[in-house]
Amino acid sequence: MYEVVTDDEVAKQVAALPDALLPYYLQVLDMLELAPWNGEPYNDAKPDGVIRKLLFGPGGRAEVIYLVLEHDRRVELLRVHWVS
Repeated sequence: MYEVVTDDEVAKQVAALPDALLPYYLQVLDMLELAPWNGEPYNDAKPDGVIRKLLFGPGGRAEVIYLVLEHDRRVELLRVHWVS
């Protein structure tokens, strides 16, 4: 299991999420605890890169970008954003 870490900036981004996206965001957190490598590479030129992204919500309107620190079994959230 991985520890998912959120800093103050990402916490503000999550707090600003529309209420309708919150259940989907919680599902993302559950997935990241178990299988963070299932996300897509953030940089297509580095398919094995440690920075990953995952779309969530209806129609993939939201995205979380995160860093996988395998040695520490930790996932650090870098950004959460969505399309209105």
